[in-house]
Amino acid sequence: MKPKIAVLVLGHGSRETNSNLEFVSLVDAYSDTRPDLNISYAYVELAKPDIETALRNLSKEYSNIIIFPLFLYTSGHIKNDIPIVLDRIKTEFPDHSYKIANSLGIHSKMVSLLRKRAEEYLPLNKEQSSKTGVIIVNRGSSDPDANGDFYKTVRLFQEGNHFSFVLPSFIGITNPLLPDTLEMASKLRPEKLLVVPYFLFGGLLIQKISSLVQNFSEKFPWIKTELTSYLGPDPELLSVIDERIQDCISGKFSLPCDTCEYRTQLPGLSKKVGGLKALLWSIRHLETHNQAAPHLFPHRNLQKHIFVCDNIDCASKGSSALVARMRSILKLQGKHLDFKISRSSCMGRCGEGPVVVVYPDGVWYQKVNVEDAEDLVSEHLLQDRLVSRLVDNIMQ
Repeated sequence: MKPKIAVLVLGHGSRETNSNLEFVSLVDAYSDTRPDLNISYAYVELAKPDIETALRNLSKEYSNIIIFPLFLYTSGHIKNDIPIVLDRIKTEFPDHSYKIANSLGIHSKMVSLLRKRAEEYLPLNKEQSSKTGVIIVNRGSSDPDANGDFYKTVRLFQEGNHFSFVLPSFIGITNPLLPDTLEMASKLRPEKLLVVPYFLFGGLLIQKISSLVQNFSEKFPWIKTELTSYLGPDPELLSVIDERIQDCISGKFSLPCDTCEYRTQLPGLSKKVGGLKALLWSIRHLETHNQAAPHLFPHRNLQKHIFVCDNIDCASKGSSALVARMRSILKLQGKHLDFKISRSSCMGRCGEGPVVVVYPDGVWYQKVNVEDAEDLVSEHLLQDRLVSRLVDNIMQ
C-alpha cells in the first residue's frame, strides 16, 4: 500500500562528496525503519537535489508532506530558507498540507551520543578523568538561539562528569573560536585534552579541526591531546529523528511558521523590515557563499567592499561627496582598514542613483545621499544591519 505521508529530509549540503554520501546513507538507514512513510531527501545549498525542486516534485504525488531539517539546531536556514521556498510552493499547491518538523535540537539522546563519542577516548579512572579537559566544537551560527542551544547541550554533557573543565567552542561564524579556546585550555594545564566535534557528518570543517588540534599538540607536547570521532550514524540518532518526525505528524511539535511575523507566508510580509531582512539574508547567503569564506591571503582581510557608482548621472547627484563622507566616518571610527570603498563605472541603474553596492553581502542601495552615509556605516558596515529604506527594489 502506498504511504499516505511523504517526508522530505533536508540536509545543509556540502562540496565534499563523502559528506553528502554520509547524509544519504543516514536517510536510507532511517527509511528502512519506516516503510509506512515515503522518505526522500534534498539540500538547502551546495548539492542537488535542491529543496524547491524536490518539494515541487514530491507535491505532484503527495498532498501531505513533512519537512524534517536534519540539523543539530534550528538556525537561519530553517527559520528563513524553508518558509521562503514553502511560500512559493504553496501558491502552486494551495490544498496541500505542509509541516516543518523541529530540528534535532536539545535532546537527552543527543547528549548521550555526545558522551558516547567522548568516552571512547576517556580513561575509566575517576582520578584521571579529573585531570582531563574537554573542548566540544560546533560549526557556529549567526543565529543566537542555535548558539545558545549548543551551550546548553555542552552544559548538560558536563553535568555528572568529573572533568577538569568542559569548554564550548566554534570553528567559524561566531566566538569563541577553536584556536582561542585551545589557547585557553593550555593555560588550565590539563594532563589530557579531548576535542569532541559536535558534527553529524565529516567534511572540510572536520579536517580543519583536525589540523588545528595537530598544530596545538605539536605546540604543547606535554598535553596529551586527542580528537574524537564526530557523531555520525548511530541508533540514538535514528531514534531522535523518528521522534521529531512522529511529533510533527501527530501535531505535537512543529515549527510555527504560519504564524511567525518573520515568515513570508503572512500577507504583506515582504514589505516588513523583518521579512525583508530574512529574505535578503537567505538570498545573499546563497549567492555569496564562496565570496564570504575567509581566504588565505597574507594581507589583512576586508570585512566588506563597497562600490559607489561615480558615472555622470550618479556623480551629478553627489556620489563623490558620499564616498568622501563614508571614508571620513570610517577613519574616525578607526575602521578604515577593515572596509574598502571604491568608485565604480555605471552599474546599470541610471536614474536611481547614487547607487551603492556592498559585497560580499550582494546588497544594493539606491538614491543614497550624503546624509545617508552615517546610517550606512553605523548600521550596515559596523553592525551588519540593513538600512531598509535605501534597499534597491531589485532586492525586494
